[in-house]
Amino acid sequence: MEGMPDNAVRISYKPRLAFQAFHNRSTRFACMVAHRRAGKTVASINEIVNRAIYSKKKRPRYAYLAPLLKQGKKIAWEYLKEYTQGIELKKPSESDLSVILRHNKAEIGIYGADNPDAIRGQYFDGVVLDEYGDMAPGAWGKVVLPTLADRRGWAVFIGTFKGKNHFYNIFRRSQGLDLKPGEDPEYYKKNWFNLLLKASKSGILSAEDLAIQRAEMDDEEYAQEFECDPNAVVKGSYYAKILAKLEQNGHIYADIDYDPDQPVEVVFDLGYTDSTAAWFWQKRPGGIAIIDYLEADSQPLSYYFGELWGRAYTYSTVWLPHDAKAKSLQTGRSTVEQFLGEGFPVRIAPNLDIQHGIDAARKILPDCYFSTKTEYGVEALRAYKRAFNDEKKSFTDAPQHDWSSHGADAFRYLSLVAQRLGVDSGEDKKIVVATPQMVLEELFQAREQRLRMIRRRA
Repeated sequence: MEGMPDNAVRISYKPRLAFQAFHNRSTRFACMVAHRRAGKTVASINEIVNRAIYSKKKRPRYAYLAPLLKQGKKIAWEYLKEYTQGIELKKPSESDLSVILRHNKAEIGIYGADNPDAIRGQYFDGVVLDEYGDMAPGAWGKVVLPTLADRRGWAVFIGTFKGKNHFYNIFRRSQGLDLKPGEDPEYYKKNWFNLLLKASKSGILSAEDLAIQRAEMDDEEYAQEFECDPNAVVKGSYYAKILAKLEQNGHIYADIDYDPDQPVEVVFDLGYTDSTAAWFWQKRPGGIAIIDYLEADSQPLSYYFGELWGRAYTYSTVWLPHDAKAKSLQTGRSTVEQFLGEGFPVRIAPNLDIQHGIDAARKILPDCYFSTKTEYGVEALRAYKRAFNDEKKSFTDAPQHDWSSHGADAFRYLSLVAQRLGVDSGEDKKIVVATPQMVLEELFQAREQRLRMIRRRA
């Protein structure tokens, strides 16, 4: 074919039998769940390389996306260099982890979902999302999907199940199952390819190798890693087992909504350099109704004021973390003062250690019912886990700080507040209530602003 590299420098990849259907598919999207050591990363890298070689688009561009950039470099970078050797335009860039093909200037890059700004604003003709379950749920719809729109790019999700999280949901949707009301299952069947490779069925690993793996792992870990069982308990997770039971009992995405006869409590975890998260809940007979969830990144306080007013709930208390009392060097006012200036009833959440909050969350979770508006927050709770020490090959006592931390931290505050309110029947005298002094002019301006917000909502 004109413009193609000659046969002497074509890639040497020979696909395993289990992945031939994946490479031969004609669908735009694919979801592939495969056991450890099946070769899904190698297959996916070569899928990118092969499509890049044959692309006739102007300036083709492709991406391999890992949960963390360092993971992408460790897992996929060497494979990418190996399978593009001899057809690259110049030496692969070690600084930005990219390769450019010689014959059509196609660019293939390694990216991390921990730095979404490196992806936003770009275009891609194809993307592989590896271990999507370890990424924020919004990585696909909010970050990656828009980059594929104008050039009708394709996408492939690969990984192993880690509970019934958003990666599991993607796989089910690829089968035309568990769809939202109004969605057409035929669309998914026509446009999605799916593949499930269990170690006991794939034939890739020998019986002897599987026996060794089983001997060195507990049953849950083996079921998750090698038998792709979404019901296996995720190792190191704080709440996954409780959430799985709640799901079985109909507590997750239950048919609940805002009750205008009951006030709403809001609990914030404020991120001054990263994400801010908030849970909205009402105490109901028989449990706690978690009716809403809010999370955003790098937004000013005015954004959250607008979100609170826009929901038109009647608020009993807006709970803020203890560091909200600190005055800003830019404004000279604390976060508490600014919330009070907007007319919100503010209190400070209990300031206890992380483990105490985790214990409180485990205690109240069985009494919680989560509405469909809390999906992102529920996935954060499901993914929240202990950090793993690579050198010692064991979990630490501290939580892993990742995309799930913000929602999980806010839920810890919720749990401590709910626990205290339950014990003290609302007479919460031990919790510090912020009552900063405000001058008359500030109070007048705040009153006028509140009235404008009320008129706008009306």
